[in-house]
Amino acid sequence: MRSAVLFDIDGTLLYARGIGRAAFGTAFEAAYGVPYPNLGGLSFVGATDSNVVRTMASECGVDSTPAREEHFFLRLAHAIDAGLSQNQPLVYPGVPDLLGRLTRRGHALGIITGNVRATAWSKLRHAGLDHAFSFGAYGDDHHERPAIARIALGRVPSNAAVRLLIGDTPLDIQAAHANGLKAVAVATGWVSADDLAAAGADLVLPDFADAAAAAARIEALF
Repeated sequence: MRSAVLFDIDGTLLYARGIGRAAFGTAFEAAYGVPYPNLGGLSFVGATDSNVVRTMASECGVDSTPAREEHFFLRLAHAIDAGLSQNQPLVYPGVPDLLGRLTRRGHALGIITGNVRATAWSKLRHAGLDHAFSFGAYGDDHHERPAIARIALGRVPSNAAVRLLIGDTPLDIQAAHANGLKAVAVATGWVSADDLAAAGADLVLPDFADAAAAAARIEALF
């Protein structure tokens, strides 16, 4: 049986150049009817879109109903896609090469992200990375990252088994270990290599710039 690898998106594969933060503000006001007063104070590091919008609603004193959340996610996906059409995401060095190497060696690649499905695939498409992934789980599947990872495990191709999860935050590491996976952490996001090591990552990489070396070290954990 071939191996499968789960990848986080933001901070791991790419940087969306801050477009998401502005889009959250636009979508929130459209869906909830009030402006959010402190977009700059929102933390997205390791977060899920579901938890972020519920926090925003709670701080504004409005209910986050299923209907409002669905409206929010639709507006969010539209705003992010429009923003990325004007300003493409930054793909981190070595990422396309790494994905290509793992794919050519027969590994199935999947997504585990706090982004909702539409936003996740919009980012991947604008980054030119969408072709590399065959399955995934998203922030509209569940509001907690370990549960999202568990859902992704249930969507892996039938001839593959997930071995590890690659992300850029301690929450990615926790999600991996909660599901019996090895955790690879990359310090291209907003958490230092030292902090990722302290959080218990099985492997910490500074980046994927040397894709051949990164692929070899990742495969050594299988």
